[in-house]
Amino acid sequence: MRSIDEYLTSFLCHEVFTAACGEGASRCTLEFLLHRIAAPDWKEAVQAAVRGGHVHVLHWMTERSDDRGPWKKDFTDVLAIAATQGNIDVVKWLYKRGVDWHTLWDKLEGVDYVKDSFLYTHCASDALELAVEHGHLEVAQWIYNTSSDSCIRWMAVYRQCSSFSMNLAARNGHLEMLEWLQSKDLVKCTKTAMEGAAQSGNLDIVKWLQRTRNGNCTVRTLHLAASGGHLKVVEWLYQNFPCYDYALHASYSAAKGGYLDVLQWLHVRLPSTFSEYDMDGAATNGHLNVIKWLHEHRSEGCTHMAPFHAARHGHLEVIQWLHAHYPDKFVRQAMDQAAGNGHLHIVRWFHENCREGCTAYAMYLAARNGHLNVMLYLLEHRSEGFPSNVMTAAHNFEVQCLFSSSRPLSLKTNRSHRVHEPMIVLQSAYNKRPAFVKDCLRCLAQIATCEGNIEILDWLNQLGLELRTTIPIRDAVARGDVQLLQWFYSNQFELQDPDLLELAVQKGQLDAARWLSKRGFKITSLNLIEEAGRNDNVSLLRWLVEHGPPLDFDAALVLTGKYHHEEIVPMVSESVRVLLVREALQSSNRNLVWHILVGTRIEDENSRETIRDAIQHASSSMLRWIEDSSICESCVWCLPALRKRRASEMGLVDQN
Repeated sequence: MRSIDEYLTSFLCHEVFTAACGEGASRCTLEFLLHRIAAPDWKEAVQAAVRGGHVHVLHWMTERSDDRGPWKKDFTDVLAIAATQGNIDVVKWLYKRGVDWHTLWDKLEGVDYVKDSFLYTHCASDALELAVEHGHLEVAQWIYNTSSDSCIRWMAVYRQCSSFSMNLAARNGHLEMLEWLQSKDLVKCTKTAMEGAAQSGNLDIVKWLQRTRNGNCTVRTLHLAASGGHLKVVEWLYQNFPCYDYALHASYSAAKGGYLDVLQWLHVRLPSTFSEYDMDGAATNGHLNVIKWLHEHRSEGCTHMAPFHAARHGHLEVIQWLHAHYPDKFVRQAMDQAAGNGHLHIVRWFHENCREGCTAYAMYLAARNGHLNVMLYLLEHRSEGFPSNVMTAAHNFEVQCLFSSSRPLSLKTNRSHRVHEPMIVLQSAYNKRPAFVKDCLRCLAQIATCEGNIEILDWLNQLGLELRTTIPIRDAVARGDVQLLQWFYSNQFELQDPDLLELAVQKGQLDAARWLSKRGFKITSLNLIEEAGRNDNVSLLRWLVEHGPPLDFDAALVLTGKYHHEEIVPMVSESVRVLLVREALQSSNRNLVWHILVGTRIEDENSRETIRDAIQHASSSMLRWIEDSSICESCVWCLPALRKRRASEMGLVDQN
């Protein structure tokens, strides 16, 4: 069993833990994973559990007594996620353990403010908006009925559910939700609501808005209905709002969507809406029947964007038809777009049939998007190469072009042709233009590294890929591309720079920092921890605190006093906590005092005596706050200091 456990542990990572939380795994499974993962990303795990609606997972996370559970900031925005998903049980659970920021704001000067501020803070009005937007009526009603008076007043004043959320509810067809919003006087009709309903073809909602809110129909409303192919909505709007000047291009969206029936209706009733851009839109999505109809019944023609978009989206038949009827509309950039999206058949057709050719961006776009077959075709048949800025950046690499006749080099592919065909093409091009090919391969290596394309790097590595600088590795660290780092490491590219872990922390890349730590890079400076705190990167901060050097007083004070990460307090020694309490009492930092005295245990009697002495020397306002709050309920040993201070103030204690 031990060997099996060790084998499985090597495959476990924080993504596995997050997935288990999202799937609602059992407590036993979650415990197993937690004790075998160095540092889970609690924020992602919490959000996964909330999205999945798994209250039992949230219970398990928050009931822990070992300080390994999520922090308060890991629950940021999770009520909004629960409302979006319509998880009423999770919404109720979060409400029970949290406080609305409108309520917290009302308590700003009260004695309970500090205590309540340590609850999960959420925004009920935001959650209500999201529930409305996604049509979760039960959730919206519960939030509204449960919200504090201050939150209700806020919604009444700013009417947040009457604009953006209502517009989305209308677009998404949630008529019952709109009727409920109206019953609570939370509806303020906007033109966007009518437009959204028309675009989605929700004629019932369009009529309801017109009947109850006096419409707010615009010219754009009919255009959006046409863009969705909703002819009945278009006809209704035209009949009920005949006074509008529908001169804008409603026909463009209909043509782009391939809705020929709408175009025919517009041709009869609103012929002035047509333009040369309509054929462009039809070409974008390959609607050749629409293009032919426009060519036959209209005279506007098209622009150079018609073949441009057709090439970009791979519509060869459309390109051939356009070339036959509008050859003057073709430009070099059309071939670039075909290359960038991997449409080799179109690239080949352009090369064989069009004099315009392409630009240097054709090869660049093909390489960036991983279309090696297109790039090799261009390398063999064209001479544009790569843009000059890419050529300059490619100095980081050298490709030796070590062709082997005895061992054909291959590219992993599912294509039916022989897997070594790309290398045959390359070798043939290299024999003709060796310098040009080597320059292009260096550019390919540069782009593949930037894009993290491991498959192309594997292919290039067979040719003898060399790093001339450490910049590609540093860039991978800065981007947090762990897969690329692993590729460099597995292929014996040395990770020479000693500051790579520091770079990962500076860029906020937790996964890269974890990976580097496992390969011998150490957290040697508390400055790294302070930097994560300054950037409010909670997951990275927590990992650094758990795996770095112990926090001293200065670092702990910066993290808690300056950057307000009080949840690191249980992770520092008791001697440091004592110093923090003394500083917090002197500076009247109530949050920090509360977090240490209520959230942790002070065991040593000398430590307690030091804190009692600090309490006696605290300001009068701080003393009153300690007495009025519930700190003494958790720390009974503080009471003698409070009594002694009060007695001193009343002149009942001999000061000598």
